[in-house]
Amino acid sequence: MKKDSKVLVDIRELEGHRIYIVDGMFQPEIVQILYGILRKLPFSLSEYDNPATRHILHWKYEFALDGFAANPVYRIWHDNIVAKTNELFPNHHSKLFRVYCNNSLFGDHQHAHVDNEDAIPDVTSLYFANAEWQDDWHGEILLYDGDGEPFYAVAPKPGRLLVFPGNIQHRGGVPSRTCFEPRLSVAFKFKRQG
Repeated sequence: MKKDSKVLVDIRELEGHRIYIVDGMFQPEIVQILYGILRKLPFSLSEYDNPATRHILHWKYEFALDGFAANPVYRIWHDNIVAKTNELFPNHHSKLFRVYCNNSLFGDHQHAHVDNEDAIPDVTSLYFANAEWQDDWHGEILLYDGDGEPFYAVAPKPGRLLVFPGNIQHRGGVPSRTCFEPRLSVAFKFKRQG
């Protein structure tokens, strides 16, 4: 575990790839404000995990990339996530190309998928947006090894950022029956440049 002021970065290895779990990037007050804004977004039932499961849709809100500058809270959040992603993948020369918010409820179903299968993969930064998350609410994201076995489970702790190569198979978690809140996560997708 590496300490950078109050930011903690846990580095994990999975078949030659580095996975980063970043905690403490945002003050609890910012996490709370963001959650209050994000939970009121006009979600649409329009996202799916992979082409084989396109008939099982999930709630999603797609952000316009040029809209982050208009809201000071969004701008700070966006700029910090972009900077941290580029810091963790300095040789990737990444460009943000997509941001969307997932809204998962108890009873939803998620499938394992990869974000891309390129030899040099894109990078996904996943921000866990809930201001509170209890252990018995579950909702962990699973990261799989090359044989399709779950290898890591990462809890959706408030304000946590999970940064990983887009060719790692993963599956979003859904809340347990004891959770009456939506599980919100925001995917920042980065494309390798050059």
